[in-house]
Amino acid sequence: MSDQPHLLYLAWGFPPAAKSCVYRKLATANAFVRSGWKVTVVTLTESAWRREQGLDASLSSLVDPRIEIHRLPLYREDFETDIRTYSELRAHQPGRWLKQHRKGDVEQFPEVVFGRWHDQLIEAVREIHDAMETPPDLLLTSASPYTFFAPALDLYQRNGLPYVIDYRDAWAIDILRDRPAFAPDSRAGLFEQELVEHATEAWFVNRPIRDAYAGLYPEAADRMHIARNGSDIAIGTNRIHHRTPNPEDGLTFGFLGTVTFDAHRMRALCEGWRLAREENEVLRRSRLVFRGHLGSGSALGTNAQAAVIDEYAEHGVSFGGPVAKADTAAVYESWDALVLCLVGGKYVTSGKVFDYVSTGLPIMSAHEWDHAATEILDGYPLWVRNDGVDAEDLAEAYVETVDRVLSATDADRDAAKRHADQFERYAQLQPAVDRLTEKFAPGLVDTELDAAALAPLESSPRGEDFHTESVASPHARGEQVVLMFTVPVPDVVRSQMRRIRDNGGRLHLIGPESAADDGLRDLADSVTLLSRPTNAVPVEGPLRKGSPRWARVVAQNTVQRAFVRRQVAKHGLPHGWWISTRRSTEAMRHLRDATVLTALDQGAVYPIWNAARLNAHAPAINGIGPTLDELGLGRG
Repeated sequence: MSDQPHLLYLAWGFPPAAKSCVYRKLATANAFVRSGWKVTVVTLTESAWRREQGLDASLSSLVDPRIEIHRLPLYREDFETDIRTYSELRAHQPGRWLKQHRKGDVEQFPEVVFGRWHDQLIEAVREIHDAMETPPDLLLTSASPYTFFAPALDLYQRNGLPYVIDYRDAWAIDILRDRPAFAPDSRAGLFEQELVEHATEAWFVNRPIRDAYAGLYPEAADRMHIARNGSDIAIGTNRIHHRTPNPEDGLTFGFLGTVTFDAHRMRALCEGWRLAREENEVLRRSRLVFRGHLGSGSALGTNAQAAVIDEYAEHGVSFGGPVAKADTAAVYESWDALVLCLVGGKYVTSGKVFDYVSTGLPIMSAHEWDHAATEILDGYPLWVRNDGVDAEDLAEAYVETVDRVLSATDADRDAAKRHADQFERYAQLQPAVDRLTEKFAPGLVDTELDAAALAPLESSPRGEDFHTESVASPHARGEQVVLMFTVPVPDVVRSQMRRIRDNGGRLHLIGPESAADDGLRDLADSVTLLSRPTNAVPVEGPLRKGSPRWARVVAQNTVQRAFVRRQVAKHGLPHGWWISTRRSTEAMRHLRDATVLTALDQGAVYPIWNAARLNAHAPAINGIGPTLDELGLGRG
């Protein structure tokens, strides 16, 4: 062992990934390096995060420049939005393709989605380990995904490298449904038994999970520790200037974070807001704003939750897009109250609650009564606790929160901010770092740490491999964007389409008459409507019934309809829409002339996949959100 201990840290989410798990892993790496460790991080390439929820460039300045980072090209194929890369099966029958893909996920390792990375990840980490001039003294691996635990056990068995597993949540427990996630004698169960048996330590974010795991593996209980999430107060969330609430202008209620709750909960939030506005005069003038990340892959910004928000727009509900970590304090400063909507129960603390309590703003809960976040909220002077999560209960909470906003004093807000001091993120992690430092480098001089450890660094002397990939400048002007649909276009998608036109792009819509409405013509430069594929093929000129030409056309259409019905029955309706598209001279002209081809729904993927074979130059994209990225218009 060298004088300086060396940590190999497997961190799936790491800056500049726009993921909520990043903040814990960022602080962990910084805490080790500032306690005297050499730290080598293994994470994903930045382009992998673009497929999911994107990048937050502001996080990069928070990474200690002494940390060495290796980025692996591990991609989620199910989030791929480049239709040109799709197989015919995926383009034509996406549900069948995904079912087969999921079966392949668990062939190498028993974890859906990520298990297919197992072999590639093991090999990559071995190569990084073997190439190190100074071998690591300890490996720390953080979930999820739990596939990232596999290299820890591998290097322990291969090289004798000690390891620590940071579960964050729990693998063996379904924390949302409070039941076992797998059986002890399953592949996952047998792997985890061996993993825990040899681990130097195991970390968990709260006591309920830690105690549950101690019950599962009592022989390892003394090596199981709590390492909470915490408040990132060094970025200024505890120093925001509270604006004076103005009931005449109305209040702003805000939610900031990744929307992990489903559309049903989103509807309860929005319907509760509508009901509360009917009851409360101040709320009738107020706004409910969602900021953060909605959807991923082809559903980026346009998933079911986004559609619900759009549905309640007339009631003052809106989505304002993602927020860089560096800008969160400014966003909080513009709001009067925070809405804390969380999934799960006693096992789920969440990271969001820690930043919320640092603001000193009134916090309205919108989660289960026994949620683990209540432990953090207990004692917060401006907490409004909900009775339930249906619309009526949430409506009562909104009204009560109005009273709390208008009655709160400066002393209340100052006391609320002080409540967060005990949860500062580095203070939560430092005992674990000190414990491991004492074990692996007992002679290392302690380093004094405080919240300033998270402050942005003045410079990041890393070179090109550190900087985030450049985001394209807006270049929609002059673009000929063909958007194909096979079902009615949701309002949330239409609002994104307007952004393309507002930035100079020309929109050409192609889709069936049955899914169209008059509003589409106001959105696009042209709308080409397709008849059902089994309809008769139109003919030019007059056609006299009983004439030889009429007889030929009737015979041709009879044969054509029978053929198309067989094709649709055999291959599905997307194949039929491609037949209809080929019949339309106008549609084919737009597809050949397009500079961007976009499928707005799954039924339109196959026609666009075929069109991309005729138009070799235009990007072929699945979803309006990724199309905005292609045009440099961002994800707002």
